[in-house]
Amino acid sequence: MKESKDTLRQYVSDMLAVDRNIHEMVKRHRDDKQVQADSDAHQLLSRIESTFDTVIEELEQHLKHLGGAPSSPVKEAVAGTVGALSSVYDKMRTETVSKMLRDDYTMLGLAAISYTMLNTTGYALSDTMTAQVAARHLRQLTPLITGISRIIPLVVARELAEDHRVDGSSAPASIRETQQAWSVEVTGQNIYA
Repeated sequence: MKESKDTLRQYVSDMLAVDRNIHEMVKRHRDDKQVQADSDAHQLLSRIESTFDTVIEELEQHLKHLGGAPSSPVKEAVAGTVGALSSVYDKMRTETVSKMLRDDYTMLGLAAISYTMLNTTGYALSDTMTAQVAARHLRQLTPLITGISRIIPLVVARELAEDHRVDGSSAPASIRETQQAWSVEVTGQNIYA
């Protein structure tokens, strides 16, 4: 049977690789001239970058606490996979702010589910500290994900307005409906009931 500490070090190292790649992608997007011209997107991406600065630093410290090093071979393999995924997204997009935000949203979703897995791993292997670090980082990421979902209708409407006559109520209507879709109370659906 594997040692719990070895598994925890591997999983924390993998998470660190995911976070670093997301951080780099967000930084590229934040530095994009179109994003800099969109105050909503620029402000949110700056907040995401700042959050990842903190999250990465804390995760590096936790990995050291577990006896690991931030540049392990496993980390490099995961970094390659996540980096390739973010590169694919970068190549698919056509330099629009909305598509950059979509890519960031996707990668933040990857980080969120990865932190959920790390939280479970921590508890399953009786390492409350790892579980709590993962939960704390997840709580820091979820408002960023919903932040993107709140501003993207505004960004899409502005981009469409460059080439089309756009209904001025489209963005607020989309914000209202998409936010309602995420609310269990509004949909009346509870998968655990």
